[in-house]
Order: sequence, then structure tokens, then C-alpha cells
Amino acid sequence: MNRKRYKYIHRLVEKITTSPSNNMEFNCYGHLVHLESETDCYVSVAVYHTTDRYSGELADFSFDYWTHELYVEYAEDERLFGAIVRAFRDIYAGSGFSVSSYED
Repeated sequence: MNRKRYKYIHRLVEKITTSPSNNMEFNCYGHLVHLESETDCYVSVAVYHTTDRYSGELADFSFDYWTHELYVEYAEDERLFGAIVRAFRDIYAGSGFSVSSYED
């Protein structure tokens, strides 16, 4: 059985955290990424399986830049959830980073 690899997630999170987060879409590593926000201190992210939004969501999460809280609404599997958390933890290590999810 082929296990999915999520090596691109760290680079994707770096791009998200360094991009203006106000309502934009871009393709990254064959996935459509939709950023939505009404403010510069918060972003909601949807990552789709392909460059087509109708292919289904791979992950849905939000990040508050002010409190450094990551909220994972949906991740396709535990490996993806872990990859998202590790990517944010690497970037925001030592800054009071916290994680919550839909299942908490």
C-alpha cells in the first residue's frame, strides 16, 4: 500500500506565513490553496487534493498570528495532521505555540 507523503507541507506553511493572508488563492505542489482572512493577524486555509477545488479538501486549518494558535478543522489523516503541526511548530518554536483540533 502506498502511503501518502506530505513533504511539501512545511514549504507550504512557510509560504502561507510569509504571504499576505487576505483572500487569495494559489497553486502549490499540485494543490489549490485558498487563504481567507479579514485581518492581517489571522488566516484560514483550505488545501485541496488537486488544483481543482471540487476535488475535495485535503486539509482545513486556521492560524492566529497574534496568539500563535493553530486550529485544525480537518486533515485527511493523522500523518497530515502531524505534518501541519510540525511545520508550524518549527516556525513558531519558543513563542507559546498551541494546537487545537475539531476533535478536542
